[in-house]
Amino acid sequence: MDKHRIESVSFAGSGNVALNLAPALRKAGYQIRDIWSRDSKNAERLALATGARPVESFNALDGSVDLLLIALPDSVIPEFAGRITGSVHFTGIIAHTSGSLSLKSLQDVHAASGVFYPLQSFTRHTHPDVSAVPFCIEGSTDEIAGRLSAVAKSLSPDVRLIDSRQRLQIHLAAVFASNFTNYLYSVSETLLQNAGVEPDILQPLIRETAGRLQSGSAVNFQTGPAIRGDLSTIETHLKLLSNDPSLASIYRLLSDGIVKMKANIT
Repeated sequence: MDKHRIESVSFAGSGNVALNLAPALRKAGYQIRDIWSRDSKNAERLALATGARPVESFNALDGSVDLLLIALPDSVIPEFAGRITGSVHFTGIIAHTSGSLSLKSLQDVHAASGVFYPLQSFTRHTHPDVSAVPFCIEGSTDEIAGRLSAVAKSLSPDVRLIDSRQRLQIHLAAVFASNFTNYLYSVSETLLQNAGVEPDILQPLIRETAGRLQSGSAVNFQTGPAIRGDLSTIETHLKLLSNDPSLASIYRLLSDGIVKMKANIT
């Protein structure tokens, strides 16, 4: 048996990331040892689903676990890492799952540290195929990065060594690609509902727009009135938004961005 192989994993957090990663890791053959969460009920449910032990106090986390994954909000990770390493002697790796937090936030308090970032939008209501998720890995040493990569490769073939600077840029890009577009989907739904139209009419358009990205750059597939310079249609749309200045402002801002993008590629 390879003594350097990660075999046991504990989680700090029971939110969307943990809810998707913990079952996937168990299915891949890892022992899920402890689940700690600020929400003890969620910890109990996730522990029950993964054969783990729900832990009420982080002081009770098993320090001999091979890997502790911290899947908590970014704002609390550094403080949490400092508190647990001050009260629990961890002999394994401690890694966080954040897209924007640097490796240094853990490395300052635990030498064997890393980042295990799945580039996907997880929710409690949907469960994306983890085998199709890109994993961004970083380690305080090459050996630790290799051990974390081995775990990620048991879940997905798309595993990349990404440093903190690159990961932060990836996270920013992901906010534009996912979070902002989802907000725009919600705006679209409201506009249609106000007109008495079912929002599902947009589903083929959404699928086609996303599907195009598999065959080329998004810049080359831009359509719509702004890229065409169709000022008449833009003014008509703005009149429809005259009762909602905030949406009108967003419409103008995005249209101006498209116009500037066109100027940069022509």
